[in-house]
Amino acid sequence: MSGSGSRKNEKDSKEDNEGEGSGWASTFLKVAGAVAAAAAVAGSLYSIHRILKQPEADVAGAVAAAAAVAGSLYSIHRILKQPEADVAPYRVQQTQYEEELVILYVDGSHKPDIPLAACGGFLCNTSGKWICGFTKKLDPNLRLDQVEKQAILTGLLWVQGMGKRNVLVKSDREEAVKSVNNPVISKSTKDDPLICDIKKVLDSPHWKCKPELIPILRDENKVADKLANKAHNFTSFNLQHFVNRSDIL
Repeated sequence: MSGSGSRKNEKDSKEDNEGEGSGWASTFLKVAGAVAAAAAVAGSLYSIHRILKQPEADVAGAVAAAAAVAGSLYSIHRILKQPEADVAPYRVQQTQYEEELVILYVDGSHKPDIPLAACGGFLCNTSGKWICGFTKKLDPNLRLDQVEKQAILTGLLWVQGMGKRNVLVKSDREEAVKSVNNPVISKSTKDDPLICDIKKVLDSPHWKCKPELIPILRDENKVADKLANKAHNFTSFNLQHFVNRSDIL
C-alpha cells in the first residue's frame, strides 16, 4: 500500500473515532460548563457577602456581583436545557408479585335424625396461621354426600369473594374430592348439579392457578368440623364470617 493511502486511512480512522466520541464530549463539556457556572455563582455570592459586610458597603460592587450571579444562573439554565444534558428518569425495576398460597379446610355436618345439615371451613397460610373462617346452615334434606360437596362449593365461593387467587382445598370427604378432580365428565357427573357448579367455579378465570383439591384424614379437619357444627344452632341460612379464631371456641 502507498504512503498516501496509509495516511488517508489513518485520517479516516481518526475522524471515525472522533465522531463516536462527539456525543460524550458534548455532554462532558456542557456538564463542565454547568459546574463552572455554578462555581461562578458561589464566587459572586461570596463577593456580595464580603462587600455588604464592610462598614461602607460598595453598592456598585454589590450590583455587579448580583448581575454576575444572575448571568451564571442563566448559563446553568441554558446548559441544562440542552438535549444532550438531559438525565434519563430513574426507572424502578418491576418485580413479579407472588401471591401468597392460602389453604382452605372445609367440612360438612349431617344429622339426618334431627334433621340438620351445615358446612364450615377456614383459611390459613402455609405455616398454619389462622386467617379467617366461615360457617353456613344448609338445607336439612340434603344427603351426606351432597353436604360435603356443598361444603367445597361454599368454601370456594367464599374464598373467591375475598379475592384470594391461589388456594389449596382440603376435605376429609375423599369421594367428593375424587369426583371433583376426575377430568372425565361421566354421566353421573353431568347429572350432579353440585359437581357441575364446583367445576364451573374451578374453571373461572379468577384464579391465578386452578385450585387443587386434596383429601385429608378426619382428624386433620377438626377445626372445620367444629365450624360446621356451630351452624346447627343458627336460625339464619346466611353465611357467617369469623375473623377471630377465639369466636369458634
